[in-house]
Amino acid sequence: MNPNSPFLRKTSFKFPIEEWRVQESCHIALATDSHYALKEDLDDKCYSDALLKMVEFVKTVNPLGCDFAIHLGDFKDEDLVPNEKSTLEYLEKMEHEFSKFKGPRFHCLGNHDLDSITKKQFLEIAENSGNGLDSRIEPRSGYYAFDLKSIRFVVLDANYDEFGNDHFFRRGGDWQKPFIPEKQHGWLKNTLDDSPYPCVLFIHHPLYAYVKNGHSYHVVNHMEIRAILEASQKVLAVFNGHMHEEMYHELNGIRYFALNSMLEGTFVQRNCFYVFEIQPDRMRIDRYERFHKLDGKRINSDI
Repeated sequence: MNPNSPFLRKTSFKFPIEEWRVQESCHIALATDSHYALKEDLDDKCYSDALLKMVEFVKTVNPLGCDFAIHLGDFKDEDLVPNEKSTLEYLEKMEHEFSKFKGPRFHCLGNHDLDSITKKQFLEIAENSGNGLDSRIEPRSGYYAFDLKSIRFVVLDANYDEFGNDHFFRRGGDWQKPFIPEKQHGWLKNTLDDSPYPCVLFIHHPLYAYVKNGHSYHVVNHMEIRAILEASQKVLAVFNGHMHEEMYHELNGIRYFALNSMLEGTFVQRNCFYVFEIQPDRMRIDRYERFHKLDGKRINSDI
């Protein structure tokens, strides 16, 4: 049991790294796929309880002294009949609770973040609050980087179509075909190449092929992005959400972690979030979870 939140179970996983690559320890709070909206449950998806789960996340990680918190996307959702006004209200309520985290906080953009509202509207409310960090954060950009404790953290945005246009699903588009456009390729290569530090990446969509129940979840041009990461020889790990399950791959020396969602189950039944620790000789992931009367819904982790 976790003493800070006795109704959550904590499970830890450790991975060795080369000692010379990291000079200082760093702790990161992570959550993903909360999908907050005041709409009817769909199977085990309980949208309206996501706000309570965010409150619990912040209250649990605040005493741990994490260096920053990041949400990996699908922060909020929309009504069954899409409505711009209510969607913005869902976003504002979630951001209000997330802002109670005691430290810098960041967002990845998910596909559901761009349903009834534009990328610009989302980023005007969802703050990437890297004040005091050595950062390269454009306030209205979905991709950015910052340096902390001798590590460069890079956030990518795959919410584009094949022509480099922003996704905005109220006006069409295919959520199963996310692309990272050429402009971001160049930015990523330069950001990695000029980093004096090892790098950790965050993105909503997986950078490896993943198809489930006939739906495609991965970045379409993921192989091009992975080639940039591998050529840099600086990337320790990549974290993504979107899949609503845990998964672990090690591909050409880079560790890829897919994190499970907050969404499924009521607040009483379930919550799930993580703390990632980088130390000079290892990485550790602590999963905080609650599962109650969800037998058959629990996905066995490969982590």
